[in-house]
Amino acid sequence: MKHILFSALLAGVVLASPNLVRAQATTADAAADKDKATVEKHIKPELAALKLADADKTAKVHDILAARYTALKDWHAANDAQIKTLWGDFDKARSAKNVADANAALDKIAGVYAAIRPQHEKFVADLSALLTPEQVEAVKEAYSINKVKVTYDVSLQIFPKLTDEQKAVVLKALKAASEESLDCVDVKEMSAFYKKYKIKIEDEYFVAQGIDAQQARKDFAAKQKAEKAAKADAATKPADGAK
Repeated sequence: MKHILFSALLAGVVLASPNLVRAQATTADAAADKDKATVEKHIKPELAALKLADADKTAKVHDILAARYTALKDWHAANDAQIKTLWGDFDKARSAKNVADANAALDKIAGVYAAIRPQHEKFVADLSALLTPEQVEAVKEAYSINKVKVTYDVSLQIFPKLTDEQKAVVLKALKAASEESLDCVDVKEMSAFYKKYKIKIEDEYFVAQGIDAQQARKDFAAKQKAEKAAKADAATKPADGAK
């Protein structure tokens, strides 16, 4: 009786095994498809920004972008816990107005990212072998969601009296932020790198140039508030000739 029962159980396992293998394979395929879709979603803006007409070049650039994003995602999975802690230390130091501790946190963040620098340089070199310098810049800007242009344009509104030389320094700093954010996969962290360079611009460079960034921002906010109030007031007034 025990022999019969054991044989029945064994037969059940044997029969179920192919189904189990198929189920596992289906799950693995679904996960692979999801990962592929995620990669395609993230590299789509960079490819769109290039507007390449050459199908062969498009395919090569696509593969470079896809491989880069996949490797970057894997690297962040292994390092993000440490990186997020260090950015938290930076924010705490900034809130406490502790410049030394804030800079120490930035140094530690740079130390973590140093490990991925060779991959970063290879990525840029691979793109540069296929694209013009302007196209490589377009890829970087698309990856950072046009943060260089958006931040630069807003800076010119807040600080309308900047000289051409000062504008060039601001733009150079923002491009440095773009270069560093190229190693991020999280938009929030990209913004943190831009914040790092905004501090360098406003707290260091502008101070040395005699520009009061804090007052300029207050003036800009007041101007925006006044313009918004004027528009609201105009919207409530009847048009000329209306009863």
